[in-house]
Amino acid sequence: MELARMKLEYVVAWPNHAGMFVARKKGFYAEKGLDVEIVWDGWDRGTPAELAIAGEYQFVPIRLGELLETRKTDHPFVAVATFNQVQLGGVISTKSAGITSFKDLEGKTLAMSGIPRMVEMVRQAVEKEGGDFSKVNIQSTSPYVPDIRGVESGECDAVFNVLGWESYTGTRPFDDVVQLNFDDLGIAPHHAYFLCVTEEFLAERPDMVRNFVAATSHGYDYALANEQEALDIMLPTMCDSSPLTLRASFDYMKNSWHAPSGRWGEINPELVESYTQWMIDAGATTASMEDIPGAWTNEYLPES
Repeated sequence: MELARMKLEYVVAWPNHAGMFVARKKGFYAEKGLDVEIVWDGWDRGTPAELAIAGEYQFVPIRLGELLETRKTDHPFVAVATFNQVQLGGVISTKSAGITSFKDLEGKTLAMSGIPRMVEMVRQAVEKEGGDFSKVNIQSTSPYVPDIRGVESGECDAVFNVLGWESYTGTRPFDDVVQLNFDDLGIAPHHAYFLCVTEEFLAERPDMVRNFVAATSHGYDYALANEQEALDIMLPTMCDSSPLTLRASFDYMKNSWHAPSGRWGEINPELVESYTQWMIDAGATTASMEDIPGAWTNEYLPES
């Protein structure tokens, strides 16, 4: 068995990672000769990409902007799969807070990290619904990332965070939760995270990459076909979340895992190109369209 280390993008494991935990528990990685360690931690020691460059991890999740920017460096990364066919970030609030649309953010306080790319998405969404973005009070909280509990406590009226997870971590009934999705308005649609390796590692160990991707894909296929078993597998790892929260999050996430073709992990070139152009136009990346070739591949995915 060969050790393979995966560094998660998040400070906790959550149901969007279900397929990897299922693949490990069901022995799909072991069948490929891999002993997979899944690690999550803060970024005080470095980003997942930086730690992979240092040799601590082979597999890391990276967003498109960062992925493309690595292509100009001495350590370019390559995306060999995507975790989601949609974006995951959005605005979270409650019906009781009086927010059911982006336009309703007028006169309200929206707590968020303040990253320019995210602020621009909110601006475009508010204005697309006929609202006045200048009337939205953006409360920058970086590096703290607020969740729905900030709304419940009255610290803010809404938060920008991960839909389908932070939405369900409060005390309000789930049917009171409001999730505003940028994809619904066609604002910067994109894949959330890409499963990446360094270009050097891919050249040296293509079989290991192929085996890891195949087993991971099998894990997500199995999770979708065996939902309760997948939830049971996740619960010991995510034991600080109630089964109801895990179920709600799983239900939100599960339809985002597979492409229309039925394959998990399939990267859509049109989404890559359109989001790259959106980031360029918004001044949210130093990358250019010329950085796309070689930055991603579907060649390591198993056939559907």
